[in-house]
Amino acid sequence: MAVAVIIPAYNEAATVAQVAAVARQARGVDRVIVVDDGSADRTAEAAASVPGVQVIRLERNQGKGEAMRAGAAAAADAEILVFLDADLTGLKPEHVERLIEPVRRGEAVMACGLFDRGPWLNWWFLHVFPVLTGERALRRELFDALEPDELHGYKVEAALNSLCRLNRFPVRYFVLDGMFHVVKERKRGPLLGLLGKIAMLTVAAWSYVYFHLKRFPRYAWQRIRSAFGSARAYRHVVLPRHRAEANLASDGNQDRSGYATVNKEPAAKTERTSV
Repeated sequence: MAVAVIIPAYNEAATVAQVAAVARQARGVDRVIVVDDGSADRTAEAAASVPGVQVIRLERNQGKGEAMRAGAAAAADAEILVFLDADLTGLKPEHVERLIEPVRRGEAVMACGLFDRGPWLNWWFLHVFPVLTGERALRRELFDALEPDELHGYKVEAALNSLCRLNRFPVRYFVLDGMFHVVKERKRGPLLGLLGKIAMLTVAAWSYVYFHLKRFPRYAWQRIRSAFGSARAYRHVVLPRHRAEANLASDGNQDRSGYATVNKEPAAKTERTSV
């Protein structure tokens, strides 16, 4: 399966080259694409200095989700998309490989890597708090199934999590040892950094609630229909009609409900591990 690593970047000249270089070293990666989301610094030049890295420049800042979509469009032949933040520290090639493997082997539709915050905090971020991370590998079909309004800013990650949860797709979460990022307070200063972090977390938290409420009615209706109309209850994946080509199995079809359905066996429980 072809694999593309996509790195959305906005004013990350100090770190983007190192992230891109590590991604190039990972086994199984076919392409590395950096999307400069209208940066005011030399982000694009820094990324272009890494041999073999493709750089896409957006004329203006459109937000993380739009940058991710631009990268995915450029990697039209990739069956697995890996998204990495441009401000990572401590990233290793094996981290990227670990994200890819569960998806490549068909064990998960998406794999998410969390920052290493230490043993005590790692447990809380794995098992208690909502998963907010830009480090993830996923099947292209999953990304293509997102609605256009779900690609704005930081909402995209909550939208992916919501889509997987409501459709019971198998997902892997784990801590990537030694990996962290440059915090906003360091990049923008204490006050602006703190305000930026609060804004990001607020958008992400609201997005979790919004996408769950948005998708739940159609998901519940499919479950009711399955329960009463077939012994194969809970085996339908609900995707928007206009994304019908994004079926996650070869026997996908469209029913009269207006959504594409994919017959599949019930997904295993989400796996979360800190080692």
